[in-house]
Amino acid sequence: MCFNVLLFFISFNMLLPELNAYITTLGGADYKWTVLGLWTITALFMRPFSGKIADNLGRKKVMYIGICISIVVSFLYPVFRFLTGFFMLRLLHGASTGFHPTGATALVADYIPPGKRGQAMGIFSALVAIGFSAGQGLGSPVKQAFGMDGLFYTCGGLGIASLLLLAFIDEDKSKLNKIEGSVWKNIIPKPSEIISPNVFKPAVIMLITAAIAGVYMFIVPEFSEHLNIENKGSFYLYNVLFVVIVRVFAGRLADTFGPTNNLYFGLTLIIVAACVTGTATTSGQFLFSSILYGIAAGVISPSLFAWTADLSDPRYKGRGMATLFLSLEAGFFIGAFMTQQIYRNDAANFFKLFMVVAGLSLIGLVYLFLANVLSKKKTHE
Repeated sequence: MCFNVLLFFISFNMLLPELNAYITTLGGADYKWTVLGLWTITALFMRPFSGKIADNLGRKKVMYIGICISIVVSFLYPVFRFLTGFFMLRLLHGASTGFHPTGATALVADYIPPGKRGQAMGIFSALVAIGFSAGQGLGSPVKQAFGMDGLFYTCGGLGIASLLLLAFIDEDKSKLNKIEGSVWKNIIPKPSEIISPNVFKPAVIMLITAAIAGVYMFIVPEFSEHLNIENKGSFYLYNVLFVVIVRVFAGRLADTFGPTNNLYFGLTLIIVAACVTGTATTSGQFLFSSILYGIAAGVISPSLFAWTADLSDPRYKGRGMATLFLSLEAGFFIGAFMTQQIYRNDAANFFKLFMVVAGLSLIGLVYLFLANVLSKKKTHE
């Protein structure tokens, strides 16, 4: 399962460091936000469907759909070499991440008992982090060696490898809630099934931290180019070791001390990281900030997934995870669009942008504190 997730996340993340430059060559310099923005729109739309399919028809079915879409789109990028075609493919590519991770996280949650979920999600999210960081770090070298078409084909090949691994993963279908009758009843969600109210609190924190991640994903290639860093994915390549170690241990700490305590630390560290990134004038300072941000993200991610798994209705884990991913995709979109509006292709706006990031993290801290106070008050009542 972990290797399947690793290859899947490497495959589509390899593109991100080079797509800002690629869309510029297509005449879309003012539309860089669509690289993430269009991708997240479709992923956001697909989450309720993927959650229902995962709960009713199977976790692996959802994963198969996501991987197959990613493979097809990767091989179509060299064909649709014009701006409108690129927009269409980014929309379609987002559907792949709208499906696969929902099924994968629900499948992990099926097998892991409550007292071990933080540890398991720490290991699982560590592989996600490696896929994300390794993909970002490998994108520029692959493009330099084989060109953009070679980068697209490499992504498709990794997707095929991920698809083959999925065949060897077992699934406990006794946990499914299949509805007899029309297949559409198992696919099309009712309005009441789109989100899970049980996981509202972690979903809000996910929205905020995903918006911050969207800022970093958009701006890191631009900032790297500004500082004359040749590999635009170096920011993530430098922090991958710290992210992996932190995610594994953060998961265990979430089991021991509770996920919200981890979140306090992670959100505070994001404020520090944002200040260091926003004031970076050298590649050394910029890459050091990547380590700070990586540690923060490494603490936050498994804590949110463990918290969501704990709060989800046991019968509808897919819906709970889909709700969390809805917040993830919405946050990415907000972060990417906000970055375009503040940055405006002007390096002088880097500092302003990261002060907004620090402010978002502060809002997350305040919300988390108030949510915990209200929760304890209800418990005492």
